[in-house]
Amino acid sequence: MVFLKRAFNVVWVLLIGIFSSCQYLSPIDLEPVNTPLAPTMTPDPCSAENLSDEMEIIRSGFSEFQEITHIADNSRAENLTEPVLKLEEVRTRITSLDLPVCLMKLQTTFSEYSAVVIRYLTARMQDPRSDEYKVDQQNSQTLWQAVEDEYEKAVLTVEMEFIPITGSANAFDVEITTVVLAINDGTQSVNIRTGDNLDSAIVGRLEPGMQARVVGKNQAGEWLRINLLTVSGWVYFEMVEISGDLSEIPVISQN
Repeated sequence: MVFLKRAFNVVWVLLIGIFSSCQYLSPIDLEPVNTPLAPTMTPDPCSAENLSDEMEIIRSGFSEFQEITHIADNSRAENLTEPVLKLEEVRTRITSLDLPVCLMKLQTTFSEYSAVVIRYLTARMQDPRSDEYKVDQQNSQTLWQAVEDEYEKAVLTVEMEFIPITGSANAFDVEITTVVLAINDGTQSVNIRTGDNLDSAIVGRLEPGMQARVVGKNQAGEWLRINLLTVSGWVYFEMVEISGDLSEIPVISQN
């Protein structure tokens, strides 16, 4: 009995010692485990998905500007106030767009072109008897070509379906890989017709000093298909001067 009592006391003392020592043990510091977050995809500001609305605003705005310019060029000086105001409105609409870097060159090129157009129309309106505005008018043709080129580059950059500025997606059925210009170096207007013959209706005129891009020719090479502002049609080869290599221009059928 005495032995059991002593054994119990020994066990009790050991338990108290163990319990007391546990109070002085330092807790183990566990470092937090950082789970890496999945990478966040940054939206491409120049993707077709993000720019479809902006590109349509640009295309329709360019088309509207060209249509008004064509009307203004064929209007009397005293009737230019309203067209010029509309042109300024369209210009502001396009140049005030908040566009990504891939479209800034297109926006800047249009800004330069539209400023020249408004300037020469304003000069013509203020002094109808002066011919000084024709310098800017001629320069505007070159600037417009630059706008078209930048537009095509922008469409390729954002990988969108190409819709011509002044037409629909099916307006052109041939690919143009070179630039050839038809220039009216004469003193008389050159008729632009719906077909490659003199019986076709006249849809516009290539005025003296103006130039247009050649996009096709007929089989005989006697008629050239041109694009001038909002007008697309045929001119007789011998009525214009050619800048560029016509052999690079495809033969197309009458549309």
